[in-house]
Amino acid sequence: MENHISDRLGLNDPIARRDFVNGVLLTGAGLLLHGKAPTISPEDAFNGYGGIGDYAHSNGNTWEVLSAGHAMRDGAFEKRIANATETGEIYDLVAVGGGISGLAAAVFFQKYKGGRALVIDNHPIFGGEAKRNQFLVDGQRLTAHQGSAIFLVPKKGGYTDQFYEMIGMDRSSFSYQTWRGPAPEMPLAHSPYETPRNYGFYFGPQFGQRPGVWVMDPWRRQLDGAPISATERAELLRWGTNRVPFPGPQAEGDAISRQLDTITLEDHLMSRYNISRETVRKFLSPVEGGGYGLGPDALSAYCNYAIENQFPEDGDDKLGDQMFPDGNGGFARLMVKTLIPGAFGGPRTVDAVWQKIGDFCGIGQWHPAIAKCELSADKKDRTLTLKGGGTIVEHLVHWSDKMHSYTYKIVSSPLPVEHYVSTIHVSPAKSGSGSVISWRGHYSAKGASDADAKKAIDGVYDAGLTALAGG
Repeated sequence: MENHISDRLGLNDPIARRDFVNGVLLTGAGLLLHGKAPTISPEDAFNGYGGIGDYAHSNGNTWEVLSAGHAMRDGAFEKRIANATETGEIYDLVAVGGGISGLAAAVFFQKYKGGRALVIDNHPIFGGEAKRNQFLVDGQRLTAHQGSAIFLVPKKGGYTDQFYEMIGMDRSSFSYQTWRGPAPEMPLAHSPYETPRNYGFYFGPQFGQRPGVWVMDPWRRQLDGAPISATERAELLRWGTNRVPFPGPQAEGDAISRQLDTITLEDHLMSRYNISRETVRKFLSPVEGGGYGLGPDALSAYCNYAIENQFPEDGDDKLGDQMFPDGNGGFARLMVKTLIPGAFGGPRTVDAVWQKIGDFCGIGQWHPAIAKCELSADKKDRTLTLKGGGTIVEHLVHWSDKMHSYTYKIVSSPLPVEHYVSTIHVSPAKSGSGSVISWRGHYSAKGASDADAKKAIDGVYDAGLTALAGG
């Protein structure tokens, strides 16, 4: 029966060299390039650009991972395991998959049982759906999540709160930076699931738009201007405005949850919102159920309600969803550091770093160019004596212990700049394995070219941050 089912599902069919991914991607590219297929390997075409840093070669399910999965489907595992070498290694726990669940299993095992645990994964770096991408754009490092993004504020003393404590997650919610500039504030969401008015949809060439068009504030404006059919617009509005009542499950295992578990999420969306399968697959598949790593055509409909039923005490309407800059990759790194403390350098808490740099005159203790720092009586001005000669006088503009941040401006200095204002900010465990210090300034060149002024200020920042990283 098992082989019969596998045959029906195509699990025993060999993979053609020019399969769907290879063929369609190259064909599409050929159309764009007027019949000239790009000189790009199937691997690069499938993977795309992975950015920089630890995750550069773990950009989702890469060609290598996909090919390994296909090989296993074609019987490679059975053939290779027959010739495996006995290493003599014995483990009390083996977690297959180094995502959030696999790492959490190892953490719980070590705490409550103890013994030798092995976590194995088929990607270059752990995290599963909880990975990040990093890009260097005009000298600035941009970080964003790949898949799993948000977490809820846990109930104090509850199950989730106890788990946070177990892995060194030292805060249940974040304090986000606020805008203090002269221009009007642009409303920004704390996660990709919020929809402020500057949120929008982009419709590109596949919708006949060259160049593409943005439809901003799509739900309030009823998708006005979207290059889609009237039927698609009506169906998406029923889904996006979420005004279709549905008596969801109240607890895992109740009658409604069991009924939902008998159908796919795709079928449930079609039934609840009266939308077509084509609309689900064209617009919603990357969104609905994406955090599980599968599409709504494969997931149980109960997935849409599981988190509320499993941890009903978590969440805070006022604070909303919480998110590391890299999504839940921070949690994955915290768990690895819990299992292997030496895996990453640095303390697990932001506070430990803030105590070192949060003192306005403490810069004299960690910046290699400063010989000494003297603070005024009101503690608002500091005079820095440079080791190479000269002094810099700086005024404290804003200081926040809660935000782990302070802003200051230069009153006088030998540096080739004027109108200089700078902010130092320690972020809440951005990598989940230490802390990230952001030191940025705004200024105009004075008596020097813009390039020379930038070089001088960058040198100040680089020397200080390098010293902090080493200490």
